[in-house]
Amino acid sequence: MLSARTGDKLRAISEVARKGRRVKDLRRLMNHPDLWMEAYLHIQGNKGALTRGTTTTTMDGYSPERAANLVELIRERRYKPNPVRRVNIPTKVAGKTRPLGMPSADDKQVQEVLRMILERIYEPLFKDSSHGFRPKRSCHTALRSIRFWTGTKWFIDIDIKGFFNNINHDVLMELLAKKIEDAQFLNLIRDMLKAGYVEDWQYHRTYSGTPQGGIVSPILANIYLHELDEFMEQKKQEFDRGKVRRRTLEWIRTTSTMGYLRTRIEALKGDTSPEAHVRRERYAQRLRELSAIQKRLPASDPLDPTYRRLHYVRYADDFLLGIIGSKQETEGIFTQVKTFVNTTLKLDTSEEKSGIHHAKEGTAFLGYVVQNYTNERIRKVRSTGYTRVGAVTTRTMHERIQLRIPAQKLSEFCQRKGYGDYHTLRPSHVPIWLQLDDEEILLAYNAEMRGIANYYALATGAKEGLHKLMYLAESSFLKTLANKHDTTVSQTVRQLRQGHDLVVTTCTKEGKPRRYLLFKLRNWNPQTITDKLDKVDKLPVIGAALRSNRSSLEQRLQANVCEHCGKDGGFFEVHHVKKLKDVGKQGWERILITRKRKTIVLCIECHDLLHAGQLSDRQKRF
Repeated sequence: MLSARTGDKLRAISEVARKGRRVKDLRRLMNHPDLWMEAYLHIQGNKGALTRGTTTTTMDGYSPERAANLVELIRERRYKPNPVRRVNIPTKVAGKTRPLGMPSADDKQVQEVLRMILERIYEPLFKDSSHGFRPKRSCHTALRSIRFWTGTKWFIDIDIKGFFNNINHDVLMELLAKKIEDAQFLNLIRDMLKAGYVEDWQYHRTYSGTPQGGIVSPILANIYLHELDEFMEQKKQEFDRGKVRRRTLEWIRTTSTMGYLRTRIEALKGDTSPEAHVRRERYAQRLRELSAIQKRLPASDPLDPTYRRLHYVRYADDFLLGIIGSKQETEGIFTQVKTFVNTTLKLDTSEEKSGIHHAKEGTAFLGYVVQNYTNERIRKVRSTGYTRVGAVTTRTMHERIQLRIPAQKLSEFCQRKGYGDYHTLRPSHVPIWLQLDDEEILLAYNAEMRGIANYYALATGAKEGLHKLMYLAESSFLKTLANKHDTTVSQTVRQLRQGHDLVVTTCTKEGKPRRYLLFKLRNWNPQTITDKLDKVDKLPVIGAALRSNRSSLEQRLQANVCEHCGKDGGFFEVHHVKKLKDVGKQGWERILITRKRKTIVLCIECHDLLHAGQLSDRQKRF
């Protein structure tokens, strides 16, 4: 936990940035030891904590002394970031790869310290339209904001070629210098950008871009594209005009005539003569005809030249614009944004993937299809207005934005996971899971099915859209178990079927049965996922009892006690393991299993013995 002094310093730089002044003395702030401890606690549990970069150092063996050495090297200007180790990993597109950079452990910690400071400076400045790599924001918050673009006529989609690899270093450093007045701090960032990478044991210099996989890269990308956010905010102020659309002449005439007919019917209520009855019936018939016509007329002019709106949302380098205006005006905005990206930001755009789309046709954004939808169906609703009470008819939906699940994405997901052919619904087993236990296979399928279901929880008709994929995934699960036990799918179903569920039953160490249920859409409620977004921007309340928990890694390090031999005082390091299920039954391993931790604080002697394979219970002090 950060000390009060460090916390005050971080809050102070946020306030300075919010007031529009440049921030100073950041290098001095980096001398605070608790800042480095906080950075270590942020990254020590990451998946790549034990992955090596171009050096042999990992998070295993971390100690406060190691962090203090980094502070001293930076203070004396002797710290030089190591080149990142680059590997190419497969993308969602079959046959294609993307580069991933892996920094060394010390560089990761330095980058996390830089990220924490940069976040304090820029988070108060970032726009509400930016959702990528920010606290309390996600793809879902970006997609939810699009739902309010009612009446949108056109979408503009601009794709930036290889954004992370093509960030211009000079432009980025100029942008940083606008808010930061600390040459040594800026030079540290520049050194990281220029550190280069090693691929296939060959060193390459970096002239542009930030290393994909680097901890500081996402916030640097947001700082770079913050200029685009400000540009779009300025364009919005210039483009938007009018409070509401004006009514169409035909709608006004029809509504006025309906009002006149209602007045005439009301005036004839007290007249019981046959002639009055005939007139009332004639007026009522004409009123019904006009009401049917009115409900199919646009109440406002969709092409009203006095009403214009420009909508904009961005997640990392994916951004979408929605326009209420003419095609000509949309083309003008499209040209201006492309020019800004090409000239000011010095980035290239893809002509094939960029374009203008009619809102009714829709466009792709963050794995969804975003489109404008109008339902001509008429339904009765209960009116409680002060003028009249009763059932009235209305259109169910008019020019509302809907998020749809693209079948192509589900097909690619199905192929990538090896479930089978999505289009023909022919399932296949997953060979790599045949060596797992039955409950592990079920949990693996559950994780993948629940993950994609939760991601598409915002879609209209989410359950219907996912039904085909879930059927194929369930069939693949049954086929994998049948293949594992050399039996048929029908026999596997009979063994697992319990009511409407498929259940794998195992026994705990105490001999009690434990049931694992296969994920089913009928037990999944998209609303519970979308409801969480209402609280996404609220900070969690942390109780005092949680703050004083002595089992935290920070407090265990500060205790200066070896958790294996009990030695008090001296130098200590943190040993990390990747997975608890992979540890054995030695004394130190039993400590991890019992306490359900992936770390153990050891003295230097015990840690050396552990890596030499010679750490035994005889070193313990009881």
